[in-house]
Amino acid sequence: MRNSATQHDGKDLANQIALLRSQLEDLAETMNGTKSSLLGRGEEVLEDTLRSAREMIAKYGESAKSMAYDAKEKAGEKLVEQTEAHPFTTVAAIVGIGFLAGWLCRRR
Repeated sequence: MRNSATQHDGKDLANQIALLRSQLEDLAETMNGTKSSLLGRGEEVLEDTLRSAREMIAKYGESAKSMAYDAKEKAGEKLVEQTEAHPFTTVAAIVGIGFLAGWLCRRR
């Protein structure tokens, strides 16, 4: 009698193991499908973002370049004006910056 109970338990255990194995295979297939779906969606979002960035660059690129050029020209003009208006202050600032750079870069 004990032998038949052991065989029944062994068959039940084998059935449970087979059921668990099939469930794990189903789960692995589901995870692979989810991974592929997420990767596909990520690629779509990345492509949309890149397309939007390219459109923005095309739309505002020239105006940004012209604004940067204008700012550079104005800064240059202001620097020349300040140098002409306050030459001693400019020389003192240059000497101070040179002294500070030399002190920071000196060899020990």
